[in-house]
Amino acid sequence: MKCNTNAIMNIQFRAILPIASLAFALATWFPNEVSADELKEAKVTQVIQDVKVLPSGAAPRPAVVNDNVRQGTAVQTGTQSRSELTFKDQTITRLGEKTIFSVGEGARTIDLGSGQILLYVPKKSGGAKVKMGSVTAAISG
Repeated sequence: MKCNTNAIMNIQFRAILPIASLAFALATWFPNEVSADELKEAKVTQVIQDVKVLPSGAAPRPAVVNDNVRQGTAVQTGTQSRSELTFKDQTITRLGEKTIFSVGEGARTIDLGSGQILLYVPKKSGGAKVKMGSVTAAISG
């Protein structure tokens, strides 16, 4: 009995192709489905000079590394002061001097009361919105 290796390889290839396509689709789909909750809480990862955490309904206190910053809590930097916040999805926000920053009410929204920030949003993380007064900027990644 003669075995046709070309026919066997062709059948195997036809079975592998849909599986590979499905795996590729899942791999590209999952990173895009990052939860909006991932930009609702950050950790303070750097404090330089005068940085304060301003919880709603409580007195301001000095910020320390690993402080949690959630909706309703602001971070304020003083003169010649800086801070860095890191979110769960590895979005990084660096605050310059004389800045007031808080996590916004909407999904993936950051409120900038005053000052300057440097915002790094990883690819396929869902982007972010930065609001300052009546101006809103969107970052799509």
